[in-house]
Amino acid sequence: MMGKKKNYTNDKRSLSIYWKIQNFSFGLENVRSPVFNVSSKECYLELNPKDTECKIVYLDVPNSKLPIPKISFVPCDGSKALSRSSLCLKASKDVIFGPKRSVFLPEDTLTVLCQFWNTHERGKVLIRSRIGVNRKCFLWTLRGFSKSRCYKKLYVENSHQYGDIQLNIKYMDEEISDEEFYIEISRIGGVKCYCCLKVSVLDVYGKAFNYIEDEFVFEKEDKQQFWKFSPVMSKTKLLASKNILLPNDTLSLKCEFVATLGTLSEETTVFSYYKDVTSFLKSSNEISTCFQEGVFSDSYTDLVSDLEIILDYAIISDVSLQVGSEIIKVHKVILSAESPIFDDIFKRKEICNIVVIEDLDADTLRGLLFYMYTDTIHDYQWENITNLYLAAVKYEVVSLKLKCSSFFKANLSLSKICDVLVLADSKLDADLISAVQGFISEHSSEVFTSNAWKELEKNHSTLAFQTLREICLNK
Repeated sequence: MMGKKKNYTNDKRSLSIYWKIQNFSFGLENVRSPVFNVSSKECYLELNPKDTECKIVYLDVPNSKLPIPKISFVPCDGSKALSRSSLCLKASKDVIFGPKRSVFLPEDTLTVLCQFWNTHERGKVLIRSRIGVNRKCFLWTLRGFSKSRCYKKLYVENSHQYGDIQLNIKYMDEEISDEEFYIEISRIGGVKCYCCLKVSVLDVYGKAFNYIEDEFVFEKEDKQQFWKFSPVMSKTKLLASKNILLPNDTLSLKCEFVATLGTLSEETTVFSYYKDVTSFLKSSNEISTCFQEGVFSDSYTDLVSDLEIILDYAIISDVSLQVGSEIIKVHKVILSAESPIFDDIFKRKEICNIVVIEDLDADTLRGLLFYMYTDTIHDYQWENITNLYLAAVKYEVVSLKLKCSSFFKANLSLSKICDVLVLADSKLDADLISAVQGFISEHSSEVFTSNAWKELEKNHSTLAFQTLREICLNK
């Protein structure tokens, strides 16, 4: 049962270790957190993804002197957590991966909370880890599909770890009248890895049909291995709707291929000075991945993927943006709906089919467009978020501005606080300025003695004075 919503962030008496593991469902081996200290004792958290079991491991400490924490699997909506005061917590897979999956695994990310009381330490430690996943989303076009049997090959991976992986179009027995075809995945070399393939047929408008998903484990072998993927759609059905599904006698397959070793590829420890960790609990994409896939309804996921393909392949585009020497084909209706500035540009009578963008670089424009089509930020590096924030303000993409602002609030630190203050002041972002002032007020001694603040007083003396005045008035 879902219990009363609980605030996990306000207990100032404890040391709270928040550990988020991205791509949790792809874990094949035990994963460990970085080592941290509790009452001068070194320890770490270890998680078994297969059994959904988390335990704390102390280094060289007798069992009689172990601090016993409370370990919890935290839901993203603030409802009742799965908790136990012990050195180990194990949860049923039916709970984590069952009907409540979207609550315990938002964006396939598990949040573990480990709390210690009666220790020398207080506060919060935020740890992010990511299980390495190699994702590729692509469009596979098979031309001349109806004229003869279409034997096609496509290489999707060639590396030391994953081996040489290719997709092959194959046909069933020749006696089958509708010539049903399927995809065969073959691999040579590489270590043991888990693979998942998702395939659907795109119609002439870019809409997906017959979504098929399957998974397979390739063992570590020198010989060639084969994986027979489930049939996507019979040739007879495709030909019966050829005007919609086979425009210009071309079959378009939207493919999403995933390969993983099931081990950690990256981890970051963040010592947060910010009081509110709510955004940390709700969001999991602070660490950049090449393909973001939220845990939404199937229709929403398909829509986001379809819009991304429409952008990438310029399907039925009606205007182009030029940035430097690069031309990007886009759609007026999408840009107008997301940005009043673009809407005004397209409404001008003198507008031609190419709009020159002079106030953004190519990478920032691509990131802005990617968000406007998919509601997703592709790269959560600080510099990229800063550029997107400025672009969102300039083109009045309000939702993107709020997302970037939330990122800044969740990642305030002594080294970044003055930069964020200058940025927020330059764009008159009162909400972000208030968050920055709250951070400075709480950590005034550290901030006011830092070199960053001295530089702020030197280069932005009025802003430094106004900030000091506001903090004093609020106190």
